[in-house]
Amino acid sequence: MITFKQFLTEDISVVDGKLRISNQTYKAGSTKEAISTYFRAVPYKTTLKGTDVDVYSLLNYVSSEVSTDILKSLKGSGPYKVDEKQYAYFMSHVKATSAVFIRHVKPDIILYPKSSSPLLKQFVEEVAKGYPTAEVLSDTFIKSALKADDVEPLINVDHPDWAKFAKENPKEVVALKRSLKLNIQHGELQLKHIYKPYSKFLKNFIELKDAYTVLEKVMDKDVLIIDDIYSTGSTMAEMVRQLKDFECSKIVCLTLFKLTSTPK
Repeated sequence: MITFKQFLTEDISVVDGKLRISNQTYKAGSTKEAISTYFRAVPYKTTLKGTDVDVYSLLNYVSSEVSTDILKSLKGSGPYKVDEKQYAYFMSHVKATSAVFIRHVKPDIILYPKSSSPLLKQFVEEVAKGYPTAEVLSDTFIKSALKADDVEPLINVDHPDWAKFAKENPKEVVALKRSLKLNIQHGELQLKHIYKPYSKFLKNFIELKDAYTVLEKVMDKDVLIIDDIYSTGSTMAEMVRQLKDFECSKIVCLTLFKLTSTPK
C-alpha cells in the first residue's frame, strides 16, 4: 500500500483577480472555488475506464469555471498569472509525494502524452527525479492520422530485417499492406488486429526511428503513464490500449489532479 506523509501545503484559489497559493493550511478539501493541495495519507485511486489499469492521483478538484481557469493557469494558458515562489513551494511538495509513489511502483519506463503544458513537463521531471533508473520517453506518444489508402508510410523499410523479409516473402508483404488497410479505423491503426510478427516493421506508436525500437523498450517492462490532469481519462486509455499491443508487463497511471463531481 502506498502511504504518504500528510504534507500540508495550501489551497489554490483566485483572490482579487489573481491566482494565489495561500499561506493558510486548507484541510476542508477541494471546492468549486478552490483546489486543496492537502496531500492525503494515501493517493486517490480509481480504475481507468474500459481497462483493468489503476490510476493514482495526488490531488483532486471539483469541476467548475473557477477550477478550470485555475488549472489552465497552472498549465500556462489560463487567465491568471502564477506567482513563481508560491508555485515552486507547491512543486516541492509534489516532488516529495511523487518520490514516495515512484519508489513503490519502480517503473522501467515513464511515458507521458505529447503536450506543451509546462505543468505536465515539470510534473514528469519531479517524478523522474525520485527514480532516476527509469527511462523517460518524453513528448513521444502520438495518435497517427492516416488514410486507409496510404499504408506505405506505416512500414519501416529501414528496419534491418525488412529487405530480406520483402525479398523472400513477397506475398506476405502484400498481406501486410492489405492487413494495414483493413485495420485502419477512424484514422488510427488498430494494432491489436495486426499479425504480431509484422509489428516490428510498423511505424505507429511512438515518434522514434522505428517500431521495433519501441517494442524493445516496452515489451515485458513495467510502464508508468503520467499526465497532469485526469478528467475523462481518454488520453491515458488510448495510451494503455496501444501499450497492451506491445505486451508490457505492467501498466500504472499517475496524475497530479483528478476530477471529482463533489467536494472531498
